[in-house]
Amino acid sequence: MAARTGAGSPETFGGTVHRWTRVLAVTVVTAGTVLVAPSTAGAAGTGLVRLAHLSPDTPAVDVYVDSVADPGDGTALLTVPGVGYGTITDYQDVPGGVYTVSMRAAGADPATPPVLSTTVQVGSDSARTVAGVGRFADLGLAVLEDDLALPPSGQARVRVVSAAAGAPTLHAAAGGTGIAGDLAFAEAGRYTAVSGNADRLQLAVDGEQTELPLDLAAGSVYSLFVLDRPEGGLTLRTVLDAAGSGVVPTGGVETGAGGTAAGELEPGLVGGAVGLTLLTGLVLTRRSRAGVPRGTPPHSEVRPVSGHRESRRRLLPLVRGLLAGTAVVAGTVAVVLPGGAGTAGAAPAAESPVPVVAERGSERTAAPIRVRVPAIGVDSELRRLGTDATGVLVPPDDHDRAGWFAGSAVPGDVGPAVVAGHVDSVDGPAVFSRLGELGPGNEVLVDRADGTTARFAVTGVDRYPKSDFPTESVYGPTPRAELRLVTCGGEFDRAARSYEDNVVVFARAR
Repeated sequence: MAARTGAGSPETFGGTVHRWTRVLAVTVVTAGTVLVAPSTAGAAGTGLVRLAHLSPDTPAVDVYVDSVADPGDGTALLTVPGVGYGTITDYQDVPGGVYTVSMRAAGADPATPPVLSTTVQVGSDSARTVAGVGRFADLGLAVLEDDLALPPSGQARVRVVSAAAGAPTLHAAAGGTGIAGDLAFAEAGRYTAVSGNADRLQLAVDGEQTELPLDLAAGSVYSLFVLDRPEGGLTLRTVLDAAGSGVVPTGGVETGAGGTAAGELEPGLVGGAVGLTLLTGLVLTRRSRAGVPRGTPPHSEVRPVSGHRESRRRLLPLVRGLLAGTAVVAGTVAVVLPGGAGTAGAAPAAESPVPVVAERGSERTAAPIRVRVPAIGVDSELRRLGTDATGVLVPPDDHDRAGWFAGSAVPGDVGPAVVAGHVDSVDGPAVFSRLGELGPGNEVLVDRADGTTARFAVTGVDRYPKSDFPTESVYGPTPRAELRLVTCGGEFDRAARSYEDNVVVFARAR
């Protein structure tokens, strides 16, 4: 799509307009889409497609979408019954490839030749909106590339689609940020990042200003469709393209203490601890006995002579250092050995940081209270999780309980809901110890406070180094309700007392 330039061009507003390429076809859609999913739907190598009817004076039609390479046995991959102007469907998964889009009069026999048809290329891992645009006398098929990438922290990404014949040109701004300039009918603006708190849209049509309410959420992606109203005037339809986490934690998730990590304690570590302790004892014994007269009973009070007082004064810092070193090593031994309950003199464990919670989610959806994974015997209440002052996700304080990150989607809402749990404690396996055993098709159930249950099916399981955590894949926007289960995995770094990897389970709402 060619970019428009010149005075008052979209560059002035921070976005380039994409002029839609037209072909002799029209696409009309309905929310009542019927999808016959291929066996590879939802797998790697698929793309997302949705359809939109954006031609104000075009009557209702039926639309069929089918694969050019595998047209099937007469049953179209995607069937869209007749509807009118202004409908935008949900995304559908289709394998990457070339598809035929054909149109028939509403209610016509599917076996009859189509009135119009064209082909559309769908790329792997892409998202496209295929729309019928323009007036009836000049119909065209537009293919929009939808950018569902994670917006910058605290921001949403929006674009304006002008589908109103009553708005020959328009300008738009959200939260003080220009998002469209000199946008003509049947054109779409580029996605622009705006504040997630922006609640007003300033719209100017042919120089006439108006202000409309706007409902955005940080981390999400939207298309703003400007449409003609049947009774006259214009209307704005805000469509959620994909929802992501309003707050995006940094780095991996610390959900393991090494209680199930394989391997023996390093002999040098134990030997060093014992040797250091013995050396300290010998030094103290020699120094103390040097100041005790012969024949003095072992428990008698001894007042050292002045020369020995100075020797002890110089020795005390060294002794304190040795004892401190022994305590640290002993503490390490207690952590590394399974079942260790701690050692007297070990440094106390640091208190868990107070979570900084960013609330998110639909007001109509109750909070999650329990997660169940029958295939691996998980049945746990859900704690509420947030981030600490450095932006790191704080794991549950109970190793036998999982937690829902409240900055992510509510399970069952559009977007990725994130649930984390420990793989082990210092004493042994924890709530998500068997998470890596899950495979495609396994069911995950999330019970909510209103008595409803969100059901998910696992689509994949993978392991990632914490140094290369897949932030966008876990927290980034998705066009449907999805779920992420996160725990630790890989090798256990005994020095850092941390697993090197995170195991992530990806699941999609049934």
